[in-house]
Amino acid sequence: MNTAELEQYLDENSDVIKQFRAKCLEFQQEKNHGRQFAKRWNDAKVNRAVDKMVAQFVGSIRDNLSHAIKGKNDYKSWQLFIDENEVIEGLEESVMNLEFE
Repeated sequence: MNTAELEQYLDENSDVIKQFRAKCLEFQQEKNHGRQFAKRWNDAKVNRAVDKMVAQFVGSIRDNLSHAIKGKNDYKSWQLFIDENEVIEGLEESVMNLEFE
């Protein structure tokens, strides 16, 4: 499973990506609000920063799962591993407790 497939799978089977994105947006908006007025980012730049954070999040999940799955690249093996090991539930709990500094 590649990164795009993993993101799509997570998006279709949970709200973890939406929840993470919402926390990232809140963090980036607070960070932006703390900048001097002349140096504040526009909404497009804030959204690009959020997109980058989400991409890193999904990439990190994929890297961790690929080590655990050990060389199986087919979609079915990934799906089975994610379901059997309650990966989505763990991610949802982690994101719920996540706080950016």
